[in-house]
Amino acid sequence: MPKAKLDYFSGLRVVFRYLKPHRREIFALLILSTISSLSNALLPYILGRILDAVRSGDLINLAGRALPQVVVIIAVWFFVKMAGDLADWRLDVKNEQLGAVLEGEYIVNGFGKLFELPMSFHKTRKVGEIANRISRAAGWLYSIINAVLINLAPQFLSIFIGLAIVFSIKPIFGAILLPAIIIYSFILIQAAPKLSELQERMHKAYNRAYGDAYDAVANIQPIKQATAEKFEIQKIYKIFQLKAVKFYNEYIAIWQSFSQIQKILITFTQLSIFIMSYILISRNELTLGQMVMFISYGAMVFGPFMNLGRNWQTIQNGLVAIQRSEKILSLPSEQYHAKGGLILDNVKGNVEYYNVYFSYEGKKQVLKGIDFKVKVGETIALVGESGVGKTTIIDLLSRFYEPAKGRILLDRHNIKELNLTFLRKQIAVVPQEVVLFNDTIKNNIRYGNFSAGENDVKKAAQSAHASEFIETFPKKYNQIVGERGVKLSVGQKQRVAIARAILRNPRILVLDEPTSALDAESEKYVTEALEKLMEGRTTFIIAHRLSTVRKADKIIVLDKGKVVEMGRHDELIKKPGGVYKKLYELQFALK
Repeated sequence: MPKAKLDYFSGLRVVFRYLKPHRREIFALLILSTISSLSNALLPYILGRILDAVRSGDLINLAGRALPQVVVIIAVWFFVKMAGDLADWRLDVKNEQLGAVLEGEYIVNGFGKLFELPMSFHKTRKVGEIANRISRAAGWLYSIINAVLINLAPQFLSIFIGLAIVFSIKPIFGAILLPAIIIYSFILIQAAPKLSELQERMHKAYNRAYGDAYDAVANIQPIKQATAEKFEIQKIYKIFQLKAVKFYNEYIAIWQSFSQIQKILITFTQLSIFIMSYILISRNELTLGQMVMFISYGAMVFGPFMNLGRNWQTIQNGLVAIQRSEKILSLPSEQYHAKGGLILDNVKGNVEYYNVYFSYEGKKQVLKGIDFKVKVGETIALVGESGVGKTTIIDLLSRFYEPAKGRILLDRHNIKELNLTFLRKQIAVVPQEVVLFNDTIKNNIRYGNFSAGENDVKKAAQSAHASEFIETFPKKYNQIVGERGVKLSVGQKQRVAIARAILRNPRILVLDEPTSALDAESEKYVTEALEKLMEGRTTFIIAHRLSTVRKADKIIVLDKGKVVEMGRHDELIKKPGGVYKKLYELQFALK
């Protein structure tokens, strides 16, 4: 089977998978569709009978009364029409409701899946591109179900009923319509899939364009600082108008050519019906009412196919978009609660690295044989030039990545054996660049400990020296901090992050040089809060400024992915030709 067809079936399987939980709603829609189809299929026949009854003036005996036949047939027409209209009304309502529910479910499942994918995925993908994939797939899923599967289903059922009526009355008209339908279907099946490759390129171009555009907006401050607004506008223009839109225009040109061929076929079919009707009427083998009936069936038979032709773009665009999205959503999630995952009763905080090796996606090794031990309550500083693996060591402890070789132990248990959610709850990070949610200060502090009460939040804020500035805000703890905490200063954001860590009450604390960007007064507050937070906890400091690690119980010096020195500041600073000594002297020589 050709690859294009396999792709269609793959996309349709996804659509039906999302429909599966809604069997009851689908059954109701099928009942309504059947009623609508029967109504649509019978109306041309009844219309023809009405015209013939008007011409004949025949009477019909009904319940002992002689009534004009046309009156009875019009009454039947009214009943069938009203039944169809009522079915269409309920069908439209339920169809729209189901489409909206499915679109919402896809977005929830899609973005929910992103939260569960490992960090290795998020560090290699553009947020804007992935978000665009999911959003477009959700919208197209709604369109496929709403405009195609459900709306067109009753129309195609009407075709079969209509053809049966045509063949039963005048087979010659069925012989005209059926080959035309077969040729039409053949052209559609052969021509439409050829556009798949072009559509795939178009979707990729749009995804890249949205990804670049989102990245630019997310970095608005450096853009403005560099006065690069015009440059970015021109860049977006090129990727959208000169690349993505170019593919779209090429696609439309091909599709319109195909549509013109369809119209020509329909025109010749209708012409054949007119000619045959004229011949049969002239022989008195066809009534005027039957002629109108067959012309109506001709229009009705091609109507769904014309709609299918118009909606084929929806089908193709939708299935391509869904398949591209499913490539992301089918990736394996992190195993948060894997079978056999241990949950320790009393975590102390002893950490051990044994011969740990690691590389990103098979590239050059970042860590090579890392060995060290950390006792409960010790403060460990990781020191070295950028790119030597300091952050990677911490990422491995949180199991954002898995070591290629070696073991990492927490209280003598291999962290691979621990429940992942449990493990990460034991670790809190106070980063150098704090990212806050566009929410209240209260909710930002208790993020990760959502059951914490207001008193707990306030105590944590007091311990972090954050209550001093929080109480000055008009809404205090209900103050909105803005996008990424933009309404707070760097020092205020740091104290909110420390309050969050205090409330989390971890056994292991990670400090990524949180005071490096602070003024003297803010640094004093933050340092005091950190010292209180570090009491009794195993603490890792990712050190950029060596002046901050003098009090560390142990300094681990990294170079080219290896531990080259280990000891206290006073020991390492005396080591002739030592890496730490050179780094320390270089930093102070630059001041």
